[in-house]
Amino acid sequence: MYDPDKTMPLPLTNDTPRPQPPNKKYRLGLAMIIAAIVLLVISVLIFFPFIQTSTNPQLSNVPTRKPTPTRILPTPTPTPTPFDPAVGAILPNYRVIAFYAVPGAEVTGPAYAPDAQMLTKLKAQSDAYEKLDATHPVKMGIDLVVSVPDNYPGPDHTYSHHVDNDTIQHYIDFCQNNNLLLFLDLNFGQAVVKDELAYFMPYLEHYTFVHMAIDPEWMFPRHDGIPGTNLSNVRATDLNPAIEELAALPMKYHVPRKILIIHQYRGDGDTLATPFDAGQAEIADKRNLFSDPRVDVVLHVDSVGGFPGDHQEKVLQYSQWVKDDMHKYNNFKYGGFKIFYRLEAPTGLMTPQEILAMDPPPMVVTYGN
Repeated sequence: MYDPDKTMPLPLTNDTPRPQPPNKKYRLGLAMIIAAIVLLVISVLIFFPFIQTSTNPQLSNVPTRKPTPTRILPTPTPTPTPFDPAVGAILPNYRVIAFYAVPGAEVTGPAYAPDAQMLTKLKAQSDAYEKLDATHPVKMGIDLVVSVPDNYPGPDHTYSHHVDNDTIQHYIDFCQNNNLLLFLDLNFGQAVVKDELAYFMPYLEHYTFVHMAIDPEWMFPRHDGIPGTNLSNVRATDLNPAIEELAALPMKYHVPRKILIIHQYRGDGDTLATPFDAGQAEIADKRNLFSDPRVDVVLHVDSVGGFPGDHQEKVLQYSQWVKDDMHKYNNFKYGGFKIFYRLEAPTGLMTPQEILAMDPPPMVVTYGN
């Protein structure tokens, strides 16, 4: 049956036109269109950053090359300040008032026993000086004999002995707890000077408040006398090793310079025809003492009064042994002076006013018995 909704394609005849493939012109046009599109895309990719920079003022200043990073130079290390032994040194900023003693021997001085009673007396004596000269506050101290002279040879044949280490440490602890200076006083006898120095130097190396004193009166380095029996005569070569040892401490351990007290009981021999005669001079050639800015050498007048005219005699000795010799030899800068509470009581003690009236005023004053 014929279905009008269903039509069959008409059969091709020779008169029916056939579909033709695209010609060459069509293909060429299409290729040109594609090429144009590709060229447009490439152009956009190439020129878009420049277009964006020119239209955005914030981007127009962006450099096209990566900037060279800033070179950071290292911070220079400051030149270290050289150590100055004067920083923290006692002299000349302070005056020293000290009590003298051999441990346990009351007759020698008030520091024979370090206790509260002694400290109270020392403070009262120090206050008297500070009231007279406020420009030099007082540093209190103890002048302790630790190399004790003997009139017998002893086991080492040195005519001296050492205070035991526990006793010395007891004094060190007492001074440290009460802000006192401690002078280790060496009397030597016939002991070898360098050996004695080597024995006691560790205390000075370890404690900044520990200093040294030497008493030539009891010193016989040439074995030419016995302490307490004969008069002594020492030379600068006997004392200079102590100055050298003390001078090495500040730079080696970075501690303030030390004080060296040299006691002088009798005159020196620099102007004598017989300077090495013990009956004439105690220090033969005082002019030859070393002068070193790393040590504060104090020439300490140590003579004893208690007789009529003793004040005038001691003032004269101070003028000769300290003032005159200081200017003649120029190898020490400070003077010291000693008072004996009991031995000088019969004629009355020199007062702090009298002592400070001397020229130059003593920078170290010690009190014995």
